[in-house]
Amino acid sequence: MPLIRDIAEADCVVAEELLYSNDLGDGRSYYPGDLDVIVAELCGSVVGVAEFRLDYDFGHDKGREAHPGKQAFVLTMAVAHTDRRRRIGRALLTEIAHRAQEAGLTFLALVPQDGDGEADRQAFFQACGLTRYGPNSPGAAWGCPVSEVLVANAVGVEES
Repeated sequence: MPLIRDIAEADCVVAEELLYSNDLGDGRSYYPGDLDVIVAELCGSVVGVAEFRLDYDFGHDKGREAHPGKQAFVLTMAVAHTDRRRRIGRALLTEIAHRAQEAGLTFLALVPQDGDGEADRQAFFQACGLTRYGPNSPGAAWGCPVSEVLVANAVGVEES
């Protein structure tokens, strides 16, 4: 199981490489700014990164009437291609859910990246307990109660 921890300054180069290799970064110097960022570490190497916001309102102003109000929102998640299917993505998402629960939030949401691999990403998030809410269109939001993410990832379901 990977070690999940807050990002350190020394991790920023690897975080950008992970994001860039997953078509989520621009290849420039990475600086998390005011985002919450965690990394997954295996055998001393960072192999995953997730950017998120706690207490984020991602809904009505974006036309998402089904939106439940303040929530945890995952902006980006990336796992090294060589380390996929090792429960790293699940561990990152589960840590975000734990932090959301500790902050008193009850819902976790995200918008899966469109394009190549979209079906695989959606299958992964569905296996982690999330479902699409609102209109079925590009950029559709996915989410579920934090408790469902924690339950779905407590069982031994193999990561997609």
